[in-house]
Amino acid sequence: MGDIYYETVGTGMPVICLHGNGENHKIFNELAEDLKNDYQLILIDSRYQGKSVKKGSLSLDVMSDDVMHVADELQLDQYSVIGFSDGANIALELAKKDRRMITGILLSPNSSPKGIKGIYRFHYWMQLIFLVPFCIYNKQARRNWKLIRFMFKEPHFTKEVLSKINTPMLLLSGSHDMIKKEDIDFIAECLPHCVSEVIDPSTHFLLRDAYTQVLEKIRGFLYATKTDAYHQ
Repeated sequence: MGDIYYETVGTGMPVICLHGNGENHKIFNELAEDLKNDYQLILIDSRYQGKSVKKGSLSLDVMSDDVMHVADELQLDQYSVIGFSDGANIALELAKKDRRMITGILLSPNSSPKGIKGIYRFHYWMQLIFLVPFCIYNKQARRNWKLIRFMFKEPHFTKEVLSKINTPMLLLSGSHDMIKKEDIDFIAECLPHCVSEVIDPSTHFLLRDAYTQVLEKIRGFLYATKTDAYHQ
């Protein structure tokens, strides 16, 4: 195993799971347990988070390359992706560059930093300011600062970029999401092959607030888009 930590659970069609900013692969533990009889879940810790490497550049391009390296290591011919928040943004970046990604399930992505509602952006700015004095002597504070700052730098998915992604996508968002509805709608409208649904009631944290509903949607989409090689 290289610099990127991952765990595999179950057997069947490979499904790579990508967590949100400041989290780790454990947010998918319950989902993996429920899907493991039908799919091979690959739970990845993104760079600077969990047990993965804490050095190098932090960008969607680099983190999507990390996922591709894991797919190389596992010798995957094809795979689907379930991404939450920043993980959904990594999934969109992957879809631009890796033909092995055959489908994606996007849980509350955003097309740009301004897609995050203003009250949350203000909250994150306050966190950055608060962390500054601790960054002088604390490595974890410096990593947290870097991760939060990243949300103000990326993503930048334009209409031109999204319209070139031909991967079938399921986009789920919460009725009380921290991502603006108009930004969710923008992504859904620009992707050529996307089904978008709002989960009500739910906040941004779909796997916590509406797990049963989300599980049902994920099961249905993965089954409907299974390739012949994995259909039983």
